[in-house]
Amino acid sequence: MKASLLKKLNLIIEEANALKDQNKFQKAIQKFQEALYFISDKVKDPEDKNTEIENIKDAINQTYSVQVDGIVTQAIHLTAQKKFDKAKDEFQNALQVCDNIDDLDLQKAEKDEINKLIGENEIEKLLVRGLELKNQNNLDEAVEIFKKGLEIAENTYDSDFKPEALSRIKKEITIIYDSQIDEIVEQGKKFKQDGYIDDAIKKFETALQTIETFSDPGEKKSQIITIKNLINEIYSNQIKPLVEKGKDLINQNLTEQANSELQNAVSLITKMYDSDLKNLEISLIAEVLNPIYLERIKPLVEKGRYITQQQKFEESVNSINEAVDLFQQALDIAHTMVSSERKEIKIKEISNLINNACTSGINVIKNNSIQFIVQKKYDEAISDLYIALSLAKRMVYPEEENPELENLKNLVNKVYSAEVTEVVNKGSKLVEQKDYEKAIKAYNDALTMTNKMYLTNEMEKEVALIKSLIYETEVKQLVGKGELTEEQKLKEKEIEKLKKRLDYAQSIDDPGRRAAEMSKIKKLIDDVHSEEIKLLIEQGNQLADLKKYDDAFKFYEKALKVNELMESADVKNKDLIKRSYKNELINRAKLEIENKNYDNAIENCKRALDLDEIFVEAYYHIGLAYSHKKKYDVAIENFQRAVDFDKNHKNSWNSMGLAYEAKEDYENALINLSKAVEINSSFADGWYNLGNVYKLKKEFDNSISNYTKATEINPEFAKAWFFMGCAYFDKKDYNNAIQYLEKAIKMDPNLAQDVNPLIKDLKINLDKLNESLSMSFINR
Repeated sequence: MKASLLKKLNLIIEEANALKDQNKFQKAIQKFQEALYFISDKVKDPEDKNTEIENIKDAINQTYSVQVDGIVTQAIHLTAQKKFDKAKDEFQNALQVCDNIDDLDLQKAEKDEINKLIGENEIEKLLVRGLELKNQNNLDEAVEIFKKGLEIAENTYDSDFKPEALSRIKKEITIIYDSQIDEIVEQGKKFKQDGYIDDAIKKFETALQTIETFSDPGEKKSQIITIKNLINEIYSNQIKPLVEKGKDLINQNLTEQANSELQNAVSLITKMYDSDLKNLEISLIAEVLNPIYLERIKPLVEKGRYITQQQKFEESVNSINEAVDLFQQALDIAHTMVSSERKEIKIKEISNLINNACTSGINVIKNNSIQFIVQKKYDEAISDLYIALSLAKRMVYPEEENPELENLKNLVNKVYSAEVTEVVNKGSKLVEQKDYEKAIKAYNDALTMTNKMYLTNEMEKEVALIKSLIYETEVKQLVGKGELTEEQKLKEKEIEKLKKRLDYAQSIDDPGRRAAEMSKIKKLIDDVHSEEIKLLIEQGNQLADLKKYDDAFKFYEKALKVNELMESADVKNKDLIKRSYKNELINRAKLEIENKNYDNAIENCKRALDLDEIFVEAYYHIGLAYSHKKKYDVAIENFQRAVDFDKNHKNSWNSMGLAYEAKEDYENALINLSKAVEINSSFADGWYNLGNVYKLKKEFDNSISNYTKATEINPEFAKAWFFMGCAYFDKKDYNNAIQYLEKAIKMDPNLAQDVNPLIKDLKINLDKLNESLSMSFINR
C-alpha cells in the first residue's frame, strides 16, 4: 500500500479508537465503516485489501465487545442493588449488541456469559421474593418460588458448578419442609395421645411422604426411623389384645374363632414397617397361630405318605396324582402360616414329598418310553412322555428352573426327531431314485411333524434343514424336467418388476419412508437372486455328475456373478457356490490324473485354490500330479502345505512319505508314513508302505511287523501278503516265504505269474531236502 494511503487510513482508525475510548461506540463504528469504504475504494492490491479489511472487522467486533462489557457491568450493579427488572433489561440490551458481532465464536462466548448472568439475576430475584413470602409465613408460595429458582439454576449451571445462590435456595426449602414435617409429626402425636389412632397414622404417613418427596431420605434417616417407630407402636398396641384373645379362645378349644382373631393380628402386622418390633410381633403370633395350621397339615401329609408307600406306587399315575393332591393341599396351608423358621422347614419338607412322588413316576415312564423308542413305537413313547410332563408340571419349581420339565421336553423332541429322520431318510432315498414328487411330499410330511416339537434351537435347525432339502429337491425336479431355463426366466421377470418398484420408491418425497421402502424392495431382489443362485448351482452339479465339467463351471461362474449383484452379497450363498465349484474342480483333477494328464490336473487344482486358498484337497492333488511327473521336491512342498492347513490329513502324510521313498530318503519317508498311521491306526496302506520302506532298508523284521499290521486290518491285502513273503525270503526263512507268497498269489493270480513256477520248484526241492535229511536221521 502506498505510504500516503496508509497514513490516511491510520488517521481514520485513530479517530475511531479515540471515540471508542470515550464510550462513543456508534460514532466509533461509523469511523471504522469509513475506513472499510476507504480500503475498498483506494487499495488495489488484493492481498493488502483483504488483510486491512480483516483488521478493521476485528476492530469493529472488539468495539461491540467493549460496549457489551460496559452494559453488563451496569446490569451487575443493578442486580446488586436488587433492581432485578432493570438489570434484566440491560442484559437484553447487551444481547442485542452481540447480534452485531460477525465473529460467531466471539458472539457465542459473549451471549453464553450474558445468559448465565440473566439466570443468576433471576435466581437472586426469586430468592429475595421467596424469603419475603417465608417471613410473611406464606410457606407454600415460598417453596414454589424457591423451586422455580432451582429449575433455573439446573438449566443455567454445569452439574460440577454449584453457586452460592443455589445452596441458599436448597437450604431455605429444607428449613421450610423441616418445620412442616415437625408440625405434622406433632399433630400425629396429639391424635395418638387423644386416642384418634387412624388420624394419627395418617399424619405420620403424610410426614413420611413429605420427607420422601421433598428431602433427601438419606439425610433424614434418623427422623424416618422415629416416625416409622411411632406407626409401629400404634399397630403393636392393636395387635397385643388380639393375640391374647386368640390364646384364650385356643385354651377354650374354640380354634376357628381363635384363627379369626389371629388373622386380624396378621393383617395389622403387614401394615407395620420392618423393625425389631415387627419381627417380635410376628414371632409371638407364629407361636400361637402356626400350631393350628400344623394340625391341619399333619393328616394330609400322613395320608399322602401312606399312598406313596404302597407297592408299585411309582407305576400308577392315578396313585401319584392322588398323593400329590394331598401334599399340595398341605403345601397351600403351609404357605398361609406366619413367617418363621418352622414355616420354611415345613414348606421344604412338603415340596420334597411332591417332587419325590412325581420323580418316581417320571423315571418309570421315561424308562418305558425309551423301550418304545428302541422298538420304534413312537406314538406310545409320546403318549407316555406327555403323562410324565403332566407330573413334572406339578413339581414345586418355577417352570424355567424345573430340571425334569426341560429334560422331558428334550426327550419328546428326540422322539419326534427320530420319526422326522426316518421320513427325511425316506425322502432322500426317493431323491436318489429321482422320484422328486414323492420325495417332496415326504419332506413336507416331515416338516408338518416338526410342528409337534417344543421350540428349541435344535428344532429350528431341523426345520431349516428340511426346508433346504425341499427347495433343493424342487430345483432338481425342475432340472430333471428341463424346466430350469423357464424358471430362470421367471426369476429374471420378477427382478425386472422389483426394479420398477425400486425406481418408484426413489421418487418418494418423505426421506424415512423412501429409505424404508427401498430397503424392503432391495431385500426382495436379493431373495430372488438367492433362489436364482441355487438353481444355477444345481444345474452345475448335475452337469458335473455327467462329467461335463466345462459346462458345469460356467454355471458356477454365473452364480458367483449373480451373488455379486446382490445389495448384501450373501456369504452363505457364496460359500455354497465355491464349495460345489472347488469340489468339482478336484473331481476333474482326479480324472485328469487317472488319464495321466498331469498338467491339466494341476491347472484345475490351482483354479480351486483361487476360490479357497487354504483348500487342502487342492494342495494334495497338486502333490499327487507332481509325484506322477517324478518331480518329488515340488510334490513334497505341496503335501507339506496340505498338512500345514490340516495336521490330520493322513493321505498327504502318506503321499509325502512315498515321495521321500522315491528320493531314497528313507528316514524322512518313515517319519511321514508313521504320522499317517498315528492319525489313523486302521490305515492299512500306511502300514503296508512302512513295510516297504523297512524292506528297502533291509530291516526285514520291522518290514514283516508292518506288513502283518496291514493284513490284520485288511486280510485280503494281497500285496502285503506277497511282500511279507518276500521279506521272509530275504531272511532265508523259505517255508514262511513260500506260505505267504502262495497265499498272496491265491488272492491275486496276476500278482506274480513269473514267480509262481519258481515257488513250486523251490517247494519241491525243499520237500526233497527235508525228506533226505529225515532219512539220514533215521539211518544214523
